[in-house]
This record gives sequence, structure tokens and C-alpha cells, in this order.
Amino acid sequence: MAEILPGVYIEVRPEALIVSGAVTVGNIGIVGTARQGPLGEVRVLGSYAEAREIFGAYDPFDEPETPNQPPVTLVRALELAYANGASTVFAARVTSTEAKAAGENLIAAWDKNTKARKASRDVATAGGTAAALKAKSHGAGGNGITIAITDAPPNVIVTLKLGGIQEAYTVADGNALVAQVNAGSVIVDATAGAQATGKPGLVPEVPLTFFTGGINGADATDADYKLGLEQLLNENAHIIVAAGQAAGPAIGTDTTDIADALKSHVENASTDKIKRDRIAVVGSRAGATLAQLTSHSVASDRMVFVAPGINTTDAASGKSVTLPGSYAAAAIAGMLSGRDPHVSLTNKTVSVAGLETKFSPDKLEQLVQARVLALEDRRGIRIVKGITTDDGAFRQITTRRIVDFAKFGVRSSAESYIGLLNNDRVRKALKGSINGFLAGMVDDEMLISYELDVTATRDEEIRGIAKVIMTLRPTFSIDFIKVVMFLG
Repeated sequence: MAEILPGVYIEVRPEALIVSGAVTVGNIGIVGTARQGPLGEVRVLGSYAEAREIFGAYDPFDEPETPNQPPVTLVRALELAYANGASTVFAARVTSTEAKAAGENLIAAWDKNTKARKASRDVATAGGTAAALKAKSHGAGGNGITIAITDAPPNVIVTLKLGGIQEAYTVADGNALVAQVNAGSVIVDATAGAQATGKPGLVPEVPLTFFTGGINGADATDADYKLGLEQLLNENAHIIVAAGQAAGPAIGTDTTDIADALKSHVENASTDKIKRDRIAVVGSRAGATLAQLTSHSVASDRMVFVAPGINTTDAASGKSVTLPGSYAAAAIAGMLSGRDPHVSLTNKTVSVAGLETKFSPDKLEQLVQARVLALEDRRGIRIVKGITTDDGAFRQITTRRIVDFAKFGVRSSAESYIGLLNNDRVRKALKGSINGFLAGMVDDEMLISYELDVTATRDEEIRGIAKVIMTLRPTFSIDFIKVVMFLG
């Protein structure tokens, strides 16, 4: 209302009531191969059961489902992550593809796939094919789809099943089947056959038939995993895992190394441009020796290198299997996800059955000196020391996570002030919002103390800059207890 009539006109300035939103640094982002599920998109998971429903069960580790290909990695890694504390997970499925051309979108790259295939089944009719059905997603999971056709004169009933999903279509010919399937099926897609006007029917002595030809494309390369990491770039994920992908010196024909791709990803995501502060957890190769583990080249305050491998029960075969450290990494990611940033993993137990290699204390000491997050068998499987591969200020994982938590919270507190007046009153309100967040970190024992000031010179006011200066004193975990005993 224009100020024409005499009266009291009130403007409420609520800046001092602005507080930061919910802050977390425990969401996992993971990429890996699977038997089914979407390609080129990220799915948010809340449980292991949901992961299996979307991406299918994993195949036996020692006897992969597709000959001459490795076993699928995603769901196996998720099983370990959820068993060790994971809650919210951003998951992206990858598969073997041709190289991605510059500027080409991810879906197009995956559609060029020459290895992963969708399961399919032709629906026969007199003289040819009435319709061709194809699974919605690439992978051997589609081989579990069944089709049955029964008479319902003058029509037929086409029944499709996959797990607990069943779909029935009453149709007169192939065209009708294609139309109904494409309008409502969650299992398959359909295209018209050469004899689309014919009545669908299968050989009478084979009333129930499985789809065939689905291939997982599990032989994904580092380049394929990088496509998946690109999908995670703008998601709210903080702990990154490339399922089943190892780092460290080559062993025999195993020469792939995901460490550089992960390091590039987390460092890029953690810039002020992307604002997704992250760490990556990567593990060792199968059969890695002490010399190979201590000569790894992983070096970053945002990278954690885990060794050795672990023993666990393979749900696909019911057998005990030995998994490389690249799967132990998923278990460690789950443990980080389930703990506050200031809680150290040092001396914590990992929910796995055993270790690939049991190192002696002197060898464990060498691993820790080489910045390896080593696992030992001591009253359960335990983490020797919760460290990154950094040899500087961020040696402890907790320091890296506390700082990332502080950055996340300060951004959350400050972003609501963008566009407000750059004067002393608003800067005091901004300081109050940040102060409230940091005081909460002190109360939660993430910080010992802090100092905070929010200022702007006249030149900075003109340029729209409010300067926040903080000194944070993070807490550190107890790694050593030195005891002096006096005998009297």
C-alpha cells in the first residue's frame, strides 16, 4: 500500500531468524555393474532390499553369470555398505560401453553398448512373428521374464512374469499386444512383428517360455565407471565408492586403477563451483602383497585406501568367498555413513567374517606408515587406524569430515543472505546464523572452540562482498594412550 493515508506502516526484517538447514556428510554415492536397472540415471536408495528390487541380486563371485565376464559389483558392494551402517545411498548402474565422444550424452553412450544386452522373446503367429518383446533394462535379470499364452476365444491372454510382478494382456493380434504392452508394462517394451495382424500363439508343448539373450555387461572399464561418477557429480553424496574397483600396483593382467578417476572426481566435486565436499574410499586388488600395498600411489586428503580383502558369505552361492579390498572399501564407506563426522573409525569392528590376509603387528605398522587404512583380526575384524592417504593436516578421516561438515553448514547458513543488504545490521545477523551452527558443532564435540567475525570494508560493500573469517579447532581422536606406572 502506498504511504498516502496517515497511519503506521510496518516492515519486518527477519534476517536474525535465519538458521542453517539440516546438514549431513554421510550420504554414499556408488557406481557399479548390475543384472538389471536403469542406465544413465541415479537412484536414491533407503535400504538393501530396495537396492535388490531395482538392480537385482548379484551373481556368484566365483562363477559369474555371464561367461568370460566378471561378476556384477553394485549390489554386492551395497550389501556390505548397508550391513555396516549405510542409510541413504545414491546409486548409478554402469555397464560396458563404447568410448563416450565429446559432448555426447550418457544415455547415447550406453545405447551404443556392444556387450550388455536386453533379454528378448519373439511372439509367434502363423507364418511369422506377431510381436517382439524386449526387457526394459539391459542385463541377465531379463532372462528371468516368462511369457505364457492361453486361449480366450476369440482372443488370447498373454501373461508376463518377473519375480513378484505379473502382467496379463487380452489381445486379438500382435498390434493390440504391442499397444497394450507399451501403454502399461513395467517389465518389457514391444515392437510389431512382420505378421502383426496375426493372432499370438506359442508352440503348444511349450506353454511357458523364458526370455533369453540378456547380458550384464559386467566387464565395465574405468572409463565406464567415470561415466557413472559423472552422474553423481551434482547429487547430495559425500562418500564415494566405485564398487569392486581396485587401486594400487598392477597384479598380473589386472592393470586397471580407479584411484585417479576417484581422486579427480572428489576434488572437482569439492570445489567452490560444485560445492559437494566429498571423500572417496577405494580398496586393494585381490592377492596384493605387503610390498604392493605399501607402494600404492594413492595420495589425497580426500582419498581412503583400504586393505586387505575380506571373507564373507556369498548369498548367490551360499559359499564363503574371499573378496578383494575393493569390496572392503564398501564396508568402510558404510561405517563412515553411519557415524557422525567426529567419530573415528580407529579400533571399530567391521561386520565381515574374516580377512584375505592376516598381517602381523610389524606389517600392520608398515601399512599404517604407508597411509593404508588397514584391517586386523583382533577380537573381531577391526580397523587399525582411521586415516586418509594424506600425510599432512588431514591425516585423520575425522578432521577431513569435520571440516567438510563445517563448510556445508556455513554455506547453508550463509546462502539465505545472498541478495540482502550488505550493511552492519545484516552482517551481524549473518554472523549470528553462522555462530549458531558452529556453537552446535562445539556442543556436539566436533570442535573444541572457534573464532568468528563477519566484516566488509566500504570497497567490499560496493562490490557486494561480506567477508567471513573463522578459526576452527577440531577435535581429534585418541590414537595412543601412554601409561606411566610407578611402583611403590
